Amino acid sequence: MDTIGEQLKKARLKKGLTIEDLQKITKIQRRYLSAIEANDFDAMPSDYYTRTFIRQYAEAVGLNSRPLIRRFEGKPDESYEQLPSATPVKGSRKEKHQKEAKKQTSFKSYLPVVLLSLVVIAIIGTIIYAMRLDIASGPLVPKPEKTVVIGSSSAQSEESQSQSSTTESSKETKESSSKKADNENKFSITSDATELVTYAGKNVSTPIKLDFTALEGPVWIGLQQSGTNAIYYQYTLQPGETISSVVPEEATGIDIIVGASNNLSVKVNNKELAFNKANPTTGKKIITINFDTTKENE
Repeated sequence: MDTIGEQLKKARLKKGLTIEDLQKITKIQRRYLSAIEANDFDAMPSDYYTRTFIRQYAEAVGLNSRPLIRRFEGKPDESYEQLPSATPVKGSRKEKHQKEAKKQTSFKSYLPVVLLSLVVIAIIGTIIYAMRLDIASGPLVPKPEKTVVIGSSSAQSEESQSQSSTTESSKETKESSSKKADNENKFSITSDATELVTYAGKNVSTPIKLDFTALEGPVWIGLQQSGTNAIYYQYTLQPGETISSVVPEEATGIDIIVGASNNLSVKVNNKELAFNKANPTTGKKIITINFDTTKENE
């Protein structure tokens, strides 16, 4: 039978993960991961950390950690444990059937009340949903975007010249913004796996803004600075909901932990990241973005 380390290593290789990939997923130091695969548990800080690291390793490679931890503790496999002895049933069968009949009757008596409560809740939910749609739709008579003033020909000429000047200024601003955007906020994928994708950002403008949008279903996100295990922000988005967050100024990288990758759209400084395109998954995925805010010479 394979040892604890052999089982974990086979599962890791089956998923196509390296020790470095596993270190980024679990945040466990590489030397401890290698020690677990070599069954060198004396190299661990304590038995508590050994059990914790085995559990995190097993979850990352899709194994059940309970049998592995029981084996580390020297306990027998659960399949070989002695089954509990049967407890005799007190009383006659007639009394037992009478008690069951009373339970069924009691449930039937509460059934109409439960159904009525469900109907009331459904009606209230429909009213609230309709009110939200009505609020989102805005006023019945929209506010005009511009006002037309009827006056002398000179006034109309001045208005025409003002509109022409505004249009030219707007075009120049858009062209300038377009050229600036071409030279900034460049993101390229450096590694891409099913559960982990890494980006390198070049010429990233600050402050760095993250936009998250839930698509067809709810999705959980968590944010933490790269190299740390502390999640400083977490939230569950509902379908169609969008939230924004600004990366801390001192951060040189960010880890975005996603609970349902196929339901999330991510933008960094208005640049959308196709993080789930090459190796799509519907489950957990970690997006690591390393930022370089140094501007290249134009």
